[in-house]
Amino acid sequence: MRYRLRNRPTIVCCLTFLMILGLAGSVWADSVILQVVPPVVEISAFYHGREVTITGSLPAGYQAVAEVMGPVGQEHLMRKGRRGPLWMNVGEVTVSGAPSLYMVLSSAADLLTEASPWGFQSLKKNITLTGVPENEMGKFLGQFLELKKSEELYAVLPGGLKLTPAGNDRLEVTGTFRLPANVKPEKYKVCLTAIRDGQAVEQQCVPLAVQMIGFPALLMSLAYEHALLYGILAVVIAIFTGFIMGYLFKGGGGH
Repeated sequence: MRYRLRNRPTIVCCLTFLMILGLAGSVWADSVILQVVPPVVEISAFYHGREVTITGSLPAGYQAVAEVMGPVGQEHLMRKGRRGPLWMNVGEVTVSGAPSLYMVLSSAADLLTEASPWGFQSLKKNITLTGVPENEMGKFLGQFLELKKSEELYAVLPGGLKLTPAGNDRLEVTGTFRLPANVKPEKYKVCLTAIRDGQAVEQQCVPLAVQMIGFPALLMSLAYEHALLYGILAVVIAIFTGFIMGYLFKGGGGH
């Protein structure tokens, strides 16, 4: 007995359509490629910052923006004010929606302007301040961003990405940024965005981990899990350090 496959043209068309979708999805998924080296930064007793390299590729004819972002949280700062002839703390400011780390690199300087949807302008839209007079919001927000820049936790690097032809209508992307010495051990994210005509077309993100090892990791573990032991150890270290300094400089001011 023979069986005849009905609606064969319809089935063939459906299979062909699915194959095209699969190929298109594969090409689209690979259109922006990103890698960071190293993917894990270790904070040891001798850590003083570390350079991280961005490598990747995107289709020819595009520009690129890379963002390095930390978790969003809250910070509490003291607001200074004048009371008579003196400057003093006049209240607490709560900053919400600000990432612990933010760096942005671009392949062209004109991608990082006041009108860009990335960079400090995008941060300003998401950061809220509590405890600041309404008419001083803009000033205090600018001061907060300047504070983060001075701590090397925020940075804008126009031209920080280099694009070079890589063949097959592709561009190779390279760039570097520096994690400062005071970076927190957290999980960060690095995103590479392909830009055309000033608009984001596609984005690829990869994780970047910062973790403590060795003696700093031991101290952090003691501080969070064994607070009493950590306090005793801190007192012993302070006494020992004072004894050593007194011994080294004994008699230095006795005459």
